[in-house]
Amino acid sequence: MAAAMGLVLLLVAGCSTIGNAATGGRTVTFAEEPSTPPNYILPLVGASDYINANVSDFSELLYPPLYWFGNRGVPELNPRLSLANPPLFSDGNQTVTVTLKHWVWSDGQPVTARDVIFWMNLVSAVTDSNAPTVPTPSGQPGPSWAAAVPGGFPVNIASYAATGTYTVVFHLNAAYNPRWYLYNELSQITPLPQQAWDKLTSAGGAGNFDMSALARTTISGTTPTQYVPADPGTATSGALGVAAFLNAQSEQTSTYATNPLWRVVDGPLRLEAYTTNGYAKFVPNHAYSGPNKPAIAAFVELPFTSDQAEFAALRSGSLTIGYLPYQDIRQKSYLTQKEGYTYSPWYVMGIDQFYYNYTDPGAGPLLRQLYFRQALQSLVNQPQFIKQFTAGTGTIDNGPVPTYPPRSPDLSPLEAGKQLYPYDPSRAVSLLRGHGWHVVPGGETTCTRPGPSSSECGAGVLLGQAATLSVIYLIGSTIEANEVAAMQSAMKAGAGVTLTVKAESYGSIGGVIYGCTPSTPCNNWQLANYTLQDTWVYFPDYLPTGGELFGCGAGSNAGDYCSAVNDANIAATHTAASNSSETQALYRYEDYLAVQLPYLEVPNVPYQLTVYKSYLQGVVPQGIYGELYPQNYRIQ
Repeated sequence: MAAAMGLVLLLVAGCSTIGNAATGGRTVTFAEEPSTPPNYILPLVGASDYINANVSDFSELLYPPLYWFGNRGVPELNPRLSLANPPLFSDGNQTVTVTLKHWVWSDGQPVTARDVIFWMNLVSAVTDSNAPTVPTPSGQPGPSWAAAVPGGFPVNIASYAATGTYTVVFHLNAAYNPRWYLYNELSQITPLPQQAWDKLTSAGGAGNFDMSALARTTISGTTPTQYVPADPGTATSGALGVAAFLNAQSEQTSTYATNPLWRVVDGPLRLEAYTTNGYAKFVPNHAYSGPNKPAIAAFVELPFTSDQAEFAALRSGSLTIGYLPYQDIRQKSYLTQKEGYTYSPWYVMGIDQFYYNYTDPGAGPLLRQLYFRQALQSLVNQPQFIKQFTAGTGTIDNGPVPTYPPRSPDLSPLEAGKQLYPYDPSRAVSLLRGHGWHVVPGGETTCTRPGPSSSECGAGVLLGQAATLSVIYLIGSTIEANEVAAMQSAMKAGAGVTLTVKAESYGSIGGVIYGCTPSTPCNNWQLANYTLQDTWVYFPDYLPTGGELFGCGAGSNAGDYCSAVNDANIAATHTAASNSSETQALYRYEDYLAVQLPYLEVPNVPYQLTVYKSYLQGVVPQGIYGELYPQNYRIQ
């Protein structure tokens, strides 16, 4: 190991100039996904920015959630890393009592129930349907919450209160299954430093501004004041005003390392340096209250513009933790034998997908036809993708519940069985012809029998309309480029379906796909993904019941899939009276969507093929939800 501790600027071929911290001493470097720099630091984040680069790899290192999930690679609650003791349910599962442990913020102040109330007030304000529009400096949507689901958290909380310095009581609007409520609702809470962040302007001091836009009532039999979400009033005051201020500060990425707001943390690390291209240097938070105090001097995340640029850094041995691009899998022995790396595929609890844009005025009516989605899926050769593009490491995506971990009790027998929609061009052609299409393999397929009947193209599909879709995907990712090229070729040759493709940055794609709603449709995409390996990881809703992803009007429902049957199936998973009935409800939900194909399925593959310097301990097991554990790293 080299002894140098300074930062060296390297210009890697095919990559922008990056800060490369020396791997010697006690500094650990970590490769970011290509063209996916962290660019949002506030834990209260909207759907377009809610990705691993901003959450698991960034804000959670500074601001861990109230309850931590992921326990040595197992998808379960981790009590040791949680800021609170396991919740107590009472009153027929309609009352939840949460008691915080005695953690402290880096400014020396304790993490208290008031910090939980602060989060609750902000998230209640930004998810309030009566909230006014909040202007932002960048012109992007104002503060929002990616996990918001109509009727879900925090709307399903009738009231909440701090009943002591470290105790919060939630009164729910109905009886909910305790496991589901912990894993998918309480899991959304992140205590925030109220004493430092409860502000409306940078110049002003902190106060209790988050309280002013909430209705106050008293619940019989209790002495504390109960705060109930209400109309937040104007965009410049109250809880919504505080959220708007924090959102505006989070958009100013160039100030991340200097803004006093972000210096108050309770996670294992604090941010010491940051550049707008994504370079981020973290150092230990010496006030960290959790177990396993950080032993390294620094944790540095490095940006790359492509897989090739990242692999060049691996070949030079300058990265402590990186990933082996799938197309370079044959180089594994070189890295392990010549550069001292250990190879460990990183599997997460997620699904891989291309979103459909159901709001598109032209293609939307076509995409809403089940037969058409079935035809498209029959033109995706998942086994070939696994063999050729993912070094044989993937598994068939067969529905909305992840196929990893294997033999998961959450995976229904239907999903765990044979592939529901195997590659079958003849079936695709038959489906299209049976519904009124003139199919020209290798040419242009068009609708010749418009209409809503079972033998016609479907409601809203026009006479002569071509089977043409536009696709946007993440720039810099070879695996995604390969998948898109293969789909483009197979769909054209097999059934005359034309894909027009374009690679863009994740920030650009996220802004586009989450800018569409049924009331404000958009026609600038029909298929899209915007993360490496297309993976949706199940957090902060850790049970894969899919509400925030497939529920009508949900915050992370890109493309706006909507089904009343699906919503009812999801709701049934929330209120099951027992674990067995919860399992049956989950199976019913996933089996319905497995058949309905709300998205285009591509293989579930490892989050990445991790390689790390063999002298670094504590990297494995890797986070089942994509989470990082720099506090566990030890250099031997």
